[in-house]
Amino acid sequence: MQIKRISVIDLGTNTFNLLVAEYGGTEKPKILHRSKYPTKIGKGGINSNRITEEAIDRAKNAFDSIDKISKAHDVDKSIAFATSAIRTAENGADFVNMLQNKYKVTIEIISGDREAELIYTGTKNAIDLNHESIAILDIGGGSNEIIIANEKKIFWKKSYPLGMTRLLEKFNPSDPIQKGEIKTIETYLKEQLTDLIEAIELHSVKTLIGSSGSFDTFKQILLAEGQHLNGLPETQFEIKLKDFFRLHQKFINSTLEERQVIKGMDPVRVELMVIASIFINYLVKETGFSKLYQSSYSLKEGALYDFIEQNINSAEVSSTQVK
Repeated sequence: MQIKRISVIDLGTNTFNLLVAEYGGTEKPKILHRSKYPTKIGKGGINSNRITEEAIDRAKNAFDSIDKISKAHDVDKSIAFATSAIRTAENGADFVNMLQNKYKVTIEIISGDREAELIYTGTKNAIDLNHESIAILDIGGGSNEIIIANEKKIFWKKSYPLGMTRLLEKFNPSDPIQKGEIKTIETYLKEQLTDLIEAIELHSVKTLIGSSGSFDTFKQILLAEGQHLNGLPETQFEIKLKDFFRLHQKFINSTLEERQVIKGMDPVRVELMVIASIFINYLVKETGFSKLYQSSYSLKEGALYDFIEQNINSAEVSSTQVK
């Protein structure tokens, strides 16, 4: 078949992510390029449902680079997805139209359910799932998607408007965060996540797989400390619970300045890691998860595999049937 070059653009709340891949009918697409841009489009306006002018300027700068890289790779098709901060912003549609007109790319504003489905597709192509029910958590800036599934199907999914940028701007914690502030945040999470805890108990889930963002940062910090993949694929990393709890304590006891110099810390996550760690810690405590993994694939990889399945592989099957 003719080789296809595809660029996938994930317009997240904290970062815009670009993935360029090549697919020639082989088992897996070949990743040619990855890059991310700290647009922080939710900053300063996410809880008032507005994208600020400063955020729009950061988005334009990011798209200048994304456009150049896509053209340099001579892509056949670009697909782009806008998530929580954009879908809930009053000026989200205008923002998307501006980007589409300026850069000649079609951007789909996707629902939380669609986002969850793509995250599942990405994760199951990174980690060999089996019959066991597992939970997949994608911690975003605007929303968190949680999926309960196995290798064959999704049993339960939901998108919560509890992203780290939303929570950070809602609670505006001290630096370092105080114990009373942690308790206030956990009380709020308990109120919001009752149905999730029930679903996890119903499906007897013991394993949590975290995709993207904050989980990538946990992995990078642990690798910087000298840990290894321990025979797992590069797309899968086990975060031992003792290491998670140790880093959790480190984060909640640290100042912003102290987190900036932690080896492996993603600069985009410095402000958000305390809230993210509290969120994960709450889930682990409430559910009794016994295993914690990081998946290197998330929404953009899921969108890539979904596009290939829906538009390339299905077209080839139809062509064969016609012949």
